[in-house]
Amino acid sequence: MSNYQSNEIKLINTSLIDPHPDNPRKNIGDVTDLAASIKANGLLSPLSVVPNGSRYRVIAGHRRLAACKQAGTGAVPCFVLDLDPLQQLEAMVTENCQREQLTVLEEADAIQGMLDLGATTANVAHRLGRSADYVRDRAKAASIKTEVRATRDDFSQLTIGQLVAIARYDGRPDLQKRLAQAAGTSNFDYTLRNIERDDRDRQWIESVAALLVEPNNGFNLIPDPPYSNPEWRYLGCMFPSTGTPEEAIEKIREQNPAAVSIHMEQVYLWARRDHAADDEKEARRAAEQAERDARRHALEEYAAASADKRMAWLHANLYGIKRDKLIEATARLGLLQIIDPFPGGFADALTNWNDHTGSREEYEKITGITAEDAPTAARISLQTNDWPLEATSILAARFEWFIDPEDWTTVNDTSRRIPGYYQILQDLGYTPADDETNHLDQLIAAITEADSDENEEDEENNQ
Repeated sequence: MSNYQSNEIKLINTSLIDPHPDNPRKNIGDVTDLAASIKANGLLSPLSVVPNGSRYRVIAGHRRLAACKQAGTGAVPCFVLDLDPLQQLEAMVTENCQREQLTVLEEADAIQGMLDLGATTANVAHRLGRSADYVRDRAKAASIKTEVRATRDDFSQLTIGQLVAIARYDGRPDLQKRLAQAAGTSNFDYTLRNIERDDRDRQWIESVAALLVEPNNGFNLIPDPPYSNPEWRYLGCMFPSTGTPEEAIEKIREQNPAAVSIHMEQVYLWARRDHAADDEKEARRAAEQAERDARRHALEEYAAASADKRMAWLHANLYGIKRDKLIEATARLGLLQIIDPFPGGFADALTNWNDHTGSREEYEKITGITAEDAPTAARISLQTNDWPLEATSILAARFEWFIDPEDWTTVNDTSRRIPGYYQILQDLGYTPADDETNHLDQLIAAITEADSDENEEDEENNQ
């Protein structure tokens, strides 16, 4: 502002001074306290104005002018400057930026105004004492249209990073509005990444499509995927993750499809259907599926039968087991279950009993107490001298609840505990059936193999 300062001060009535229409600062705020100070002490710092016909426009001191008018002040001292429109805007921007009175968007609009009046990026950067990138970013933010800004009342308070991201999608107001709504929330980065990914995918599919229709490429590009056409068979699909558009074209060429279609940012490859081969393949798939279904059904039947056998034995025998052995079983079951992927562990046995799940039904099979009465009965029994019996029942019921059929064939956190659970039951007197022993042996072998593979992988990583 100092470069435009005049040494000549003139008294001008506030009724002749108007706010500048291009003032970057759109909201001057509450000037009540400033008006009271001016009323008591007078205007201590002159305004800077430019002539406007028979009137004047304020360049520096919009808040002071508003306060003077509110205080009823008559003539005020003013520096009268001779500035062209670009210099006027430059002076207002410089003053407001130095005083940090502008929002990022107000500053952006003002900088764009200076550029529109002929200033260069370098000129503006020099006058503001900022970098060229600083100016360019704000010029980008200024390009955001009114309809996008109107999506939220506090749009002017967004950060420059958010504004530049929104401005990047100029001409696509739907995306800009999505970003504007997400700005200032934890969803902004997530929304931006999704938009960027979708944009990359769109560009990728457009490039692939352009390569597919190049002369002499030999591709049969059809308009829509022939999903329901019995003469076509799905051969494969190319995604943006396949590689560059050129790499995708080479992979399509290697598969030599009879036709190619594009749908939903993906390239579908199609072959003419060989009905005899397809029928044979379908029959093989059906046979394999039937075999899988049979194995799954057999496993489900085994799991249900073995669970019923265990719980029936517990129901019939726990009462006859000595107290010290039950205390030991409680400790072992607790230790077996306490390190667990679920919050609170298996041993957190009562807190999930809010309905007939959460091991209530298993508890009923073991104790004979109805599922509805389980929480009350368990809490009462745990406070008596028979608490070891009750604790063993609760922990066993809890374990039975967690064992699913697939735990017998899949190595996971639950299946790893099944052999230990059986050992505890056997030490209490339980005798597994031959079928249970076979399944246990297979499960232990699978766990051993998984641990061996994991150890080998660790050794390779440590080498």
